[in-house]
Amino acid sequence: MSEAFLAFLTLSLATGAVPEQLCKYDDVLQYLNISSEKAPPLHTIPKENWKEPLKVEIQFILISILSVTEKLQTVTVYFLVTMKWKNVFVTWNPQDFCNISNLVLPVDTFWSPHIIIFEQVDEKKSLSRPFLSITHNGIVSTTQQHQVTITCSLEMRQFPFDTQTCNMSICLFIYSETDIILLSSQTTEEANKQSQLYHLTNGEWKFMNINIIQYTESLEEEEFAVITYEISMKRRPILFVLNLIFPTCALYLLDMAIMFSASSYGDKISFQLSLIIGESVLAVILKDILPTSSDDPPIIVMFFIGVFVLMIMGVLETCLLMQLKKKPLHPFLKAVKLLRCHKQVRTTSRSLLSKQGDSLTEMAMGQEESRDSSPLGKGNTELPLLTGRINAEGQRIGTQAELQECESALLVLEKVLFCSHLLLSLLFSIIITVQWSS
Repeated sequence: MSEAFLAFLTLSLATGAVPEQLCKYDDVLQYLNISSEKAPPLHTIPKENWKEPLKVEIQFILISILSVTEKLQTVTVYFLVTMKWKNVFVTWNPQDFCNISNLVLPVDTFWSPHIIIFEQVDEKKSLSRPFLSITHNGIVSTTQQHQVTITCSLEMRQFPFDTQTCNMSICLFIYSETDIILLSSQTTEEANKQSQLYHLTNGEWKFMNINIIQYTESLEEEEFAVITYEISMKRRPILFVLNLIFPTCALYLLDMAIMFSASSYGDKISFQLSLIIGESVLAVILKDILPTSSDDPPIIVMFFIGVFVLMIMGVLETCLLMQLKKKPLHPFLKAVKLLRCHKQVRTTSRSLLSKQGDSLTEMAMGQEESRDSSPLGKGNTELPLLTGRINAEGQRIGTQAELQECESALLVLEKVLFCSHLLLSLLFSIIITVQWSS
């Protein structure tokens, strides 16, 4: 055994080969004066010259739009933020440590920037404990996952065909620009491409684009670097169309159909009231969605109000027609009759009465001649009775003619009301469609 070891040692010395060096990450930590037994270094900004600001680059990736609460005017988003800066006090030569050029340490090992979101309204939620990735030349980076609820001014006028834009302003509010300069490491095109690539959800809101704006905010004679991300998103309206708009249109079409049907006026009114109650249920659902206060009412609210007004107008028209039918000689129908070809109707009725009167007169004259020619005709009392019958028959014929004219006037009035209602409905539909498409 000893002879074999001596032979191996002699061969190694002869060939000049040396055993491979064994390195550990702890070697680098000890070189950087970092160990678990010692307290972590002071969390100060890693600058050699305090007058020179430290540059911190930020990369933003939107992962998901979790929820939008219209009544509270808030939006909950889930995103990733990657920050990168240089720590000049954390460097080493990789060749001294077997080419180890990267370390991953807990975030509290060294100083790291703390971001603040202006629009945030809830407690900040970090979904994982971030770590620091450190390279041998002192470049430090960290990636943090955040789920935050931000306030957003939601414009609800085009609901549910609306597109919203919400701002999320990130800054390091503790440090002014004399200490830290906040920069975006990505362009707007890169941010859109990466967010579209990693976007996960396919819910009510569709992510459109991100616009990056960098500016300086002045506060108490100090300037702070701010990066604002304008997130544009479009609502997918199919759920609201199926649950609100389509049922409302269907109820109104049923209301129009019952108005043109041949049912009795009482049945029409009861059915129309049932449709109005169904429309009220949809209005309650809409009320729970929209915000309570709005300077400019949404178009869908005007749509519901217009449908309500038209349906109530239909009920009132049916009640009017039912009342006029019960009183056929109503003055209103007489006025309509006068407006409807008054001369023609009067001429027709007079000709009818004159014909009936002529026939009755001829009959009376024939009876009188026979009475005169008869020896018993003198002193007969049938002539006054016959004259009374002629007058009563004339009055009956006149009343029937007037009733027929009133019924025809009622039919004309019903058609006029229905046609005007239909035209008003078409005009209202065109106005709402133009408003929603604009």
